[in-house]
Amino acid sequence: MADTECALAADTKVETPEGAMAIRTVAGKGVSVFTKEDGRVRFRMMLDVRKVAEQQPVLKITLENGAAFRVAPQQVVFKKGMVEARADALQVGDPLEPTFHYPEQYEFKDDTTGVDQTSTEALLVARIEDGGTADLYTLGVNRTGCFFLTAGALCKADGTAAAVGS
Repeated sequence: MADTECALAADTKVETPEGAMAIRTVAGKGVSVFTKEDGRVRFRMMLDVRKVAEQQPVLKITLENGAAFRVAPQQVVFKKGMVEARADALQVGDPLEPTFHYPEQYEFKDDTTGVDQTSTEALLVARIEDGGTADLYTLGVNRTGCFFLTAGALCKADGTAAAVGS
């Protein structure tokens, strides 16, 4: 497999204007994806979405909100503050850069549990486990080089593909 910083399992979903879509369903198509630019969430075009490997080991990362995603160990995910980290270097409790969040220290009541919470302005990693194997896909993102998964985490896109459409 090519050494890419972007390697999503085929069933991992990205957030598009049409809603959540498994990455395998947008291969070869021109579709926008949520991204972050100048501190704001925006849509930008995904570029060169393609399969790069078949049946490779993946990790399953579950977040505190219960959402989960599967990626290759080398997939770069952004921790809070836009700090890059490979998926295989993440640890339980790591704060990830979220799509949407309450401001830091904002107090709110959790809709599911009814428990009072204080916002960390991040998504916390709750569990990291073997995710089996999956076909892997990569993509670039016009202008920003990053994209949000439907689970809410910000990931790095393939720099080679991003450069093609810059």
